[in-house]
Formats: sequence, C-alpha cells, structure tokens
Amino acid sequence: MSWFRRNGTWILATLAVAAAVHAASLYAIPRLIMWRTMTAVARERGVNAMGFGKRSTAESRGVVRPSPDLFYASCVFDLDKAGGALRVHAKGMPRTYWSVSAFAANSDNFFVTNDRKQGSDSVDFLIIAKGAFVDGTRLPVVVAPSNRGIVLFRTLINDETHVAEIDAARRNAGCEAFP
Repeated sequence: MSWFRRNGTWILATLAVAAAVHAASLYAIPRLIMWRTMTAVARERGVNAMGFGKRSTAESRGVVRPSPDLFYASCVFDLDKAGGALRVHAKGMPRTYWSVSAFAANSDNFFVTNDRKQGSDSVDFLIIAKGAFVDGTRLPVVVAPSNRGIVLFRTLINDETHVAEIDAARRNAGCEAFP
C-alpha cells in the first residue's frame, strides 16, 4: 500500500481545515479590528459625532502607526442611528494638506478626498446606507457598504509655529445625522 493511500485522508482533512481557517481569518480579522476600534472611539466620543484627537506621540496607538506630523479627527458612524444618512462637513480648514477617508465595518476604505481634490478649504457630503433615499439635497452622496464605520480626518502640521492655528481650524470638521 502506498504512503499516500495510507495518509491521504489525513492530508486532505488537514488541507480542508487549513483552508477553512484561512478563509475565516480573512473575513473575521478586519471586522474584529474595526469593531474593537469603533467600540473604543465610540466609548470615548459617542457615535455620529466628530471627536478631535490630541497630537500623536511615540506612545499613541489610537490609530495604527499614527504620525506626529498629523492631527486626527474621527467619527464613528452608525447609519441606523442616523436615520440612514450622515452629513460629513468642514469649512475653513487650515492652509495645509488635509484629507477625509471613510472606512466600512470590514476596514475597506470606500471614500477619500483631500484639499487638492476639493480645490478649497471645505468639504461637505452625505454618507447613506444602501437602499436609503435622500430627497432635496445638492450634496454629493456616498453609499456606504456597511451601516457602521469610521470617518477619519487627517490634517498635516506643516509649520510648528502654527500648530494652535492648524488645530483650531481643523476643529471646523463635523459629522451628524442628516434630516
């Protein structure tokens, strides 16, 4: 009897278990990481409200590998609690690089814009749930792939002498339920 015939069943069973664990990990790990992050941020700031983080240091870990050259602001969103639509906006943003990114509950980045794309010091758009309908708005609409996620603003500190001014300007960002 050949070696494969004697051990083939065990080899195939091991490969099947390995494939199942691999697939489960690919599905579960990003969702678990986002769930943990959203829970921590929401515990501190609530949902559907912008929170403004302090400047990052070597000990900071609220965001994976944060940069001390950036100010972070974040909003954990829950479109069910927002009635299906969330307004994300900022005006009077500082005269430095800034960006807005939206992440789904599985960590997928589904929207991004920045000062260069916007061509101004402001941004204003809606994030809506799949199947939601928003009537009478001229705001750009972004359909979220999940009803929960995180909106993240990043603002570059390009001049140490203007840190207070940059911090004050970036606090013009907000997110809240859209009527």
